[in-house]
Amino acid sequence: MAPAASGRGTTVWLERIDDDLDTLADRLEEELAEGGCALVVRNTVDRVHEAAAHLRQRFGNDQVSVAHARFVDADRVENDTRLLETFGSPDKVPQAGGSRPTKHIVVASQVVEQSLDVDFDLLVSDLAPIDLLLQRMGRLHRHQRGKEQCERPPRLRAARCLITGVDWTTRVPQPVKGSRTIYRDYPLLRSLAVLEPYLAETAGQGQAIRLPDAIHPLVQAAYGSETVGPAEWQETLEKARIADDAHQADQCGRARDFLLGPVKKPGQPLTGWVNAGLGDADDTRRGAAQVRDSQETLEVLVVQRRADGTLTTLPWLGKNRGGLKLPTDAAPPVRLARIVASSALRLPYQFSSTAKVLDQVIAELEANCIPAWQTKEAYWLAGELILFLDENCRSHLAGYELRYTRANGLEVHRDN
Repeated sequence: MAPAASGRGTTVWLERIDDDLDTLADRLEEELAEGGCALVVRNTVDRVHEAAAHLRQRFGNDQVSVAHARFVDADRVENDTRLLETFGSPDKVPQAGGSRPTKHIVVASQVVEQSLDVDFDLLVSDLAPIDLLLQRMGRLHRHQRGKEQCERPPRLRAARCLITGVDWTTRVPQPVKGSRTIYRDYPLLRSLAVLEPYLAETAGQGQAIRLPDAIHPLVQAAYGSETVGPAEWQETLEKARIADDAHQADQCGRARDFLLGPVKKPGQPLTGWVNAGLGDADDTRRGAAQVRDSQETLEVLVVQRRADGTLTTLPWLGKNRGGLKLPTDAAPPVRLARIVASSALRLPYQFSSTAKVLDQVIAELEANCIPAWQTKEAYWLAGELILFLDENCRSHLAGYELRYTRANGLEVHRDN
């Protein structure tokens, strides 16, 4: 028996907005003039950082926060908890000890698409494949706040999603480079094509999308084979489809290299059964990176090295876990080792863009190995790569400067 429908539905109005930071700030200032909570979703962490920095200049640090995957695990858990306590269900927020701010902007990456029961008054989103974009819309007016949303600011009582991350001036609208790198042209253009009838040039025009009723037809249209979009888009869409098919074929070919071999006869040894076509791809750090169909590949544990050489846990960690001294001549006690293990961070695409860069990153990280942490007594840490931040929470790795802050997570810039 199918589960009963929740009965929850939202009518969402879509609108184009130029991909310009001043335009974004001006529009949010206008929309939030009477208060309200806005969610700005970007497809890359770099775009999250750029937008957040610009919006903080306009609205102040207290009214802008960020959420993305480039935080250490302990901070990500705390970020999620804070989002739920601040922007969660109105029935649960008071119980969690949180309160909804009068005005606030969360700039986030894809981490808000799923699993978090958060609710915003206004959504600004980079163009994304249709299923993911609909997931983001699910964070818009997710809960009833008074009769007919009367507890929301008057101008935000109608759910609106502003689509950005697109150059709207070209004959066929062109998604920004970062979005194309992550999702590829074809899924983005198909998403835009099925949404084209709903997109308005200005507020109050166009058609509305009724969720969840529209989810199935929109997803089927975007991922189907039928022609969608204006006639003048078709040549560009066909070129994108051919490129996407080639990409999919390449990915399938790579995946076949890691398939299990045929089942052997009874009594035969299992040696060689896992026949990875890339030699030692199943038992080295680089090999483990190769089997992931992702740009972010290497995970590190992050600790701080003070000016005097002392190693400590990250200073801001709560519950008496921050700034604790770590031994280097012996395995850390289990409690300290677990705190370090909770400071895991996956390095971004810059550090795995090519095999040469990946090898350099691994070599530099392994050069900082602490022998006492590689023993069987240090089972929480043995075999892990360690990233050391200095007293200013900065580091250098493979030609990049890394900076970590509790507010922004990891930021990466080319060394000067």
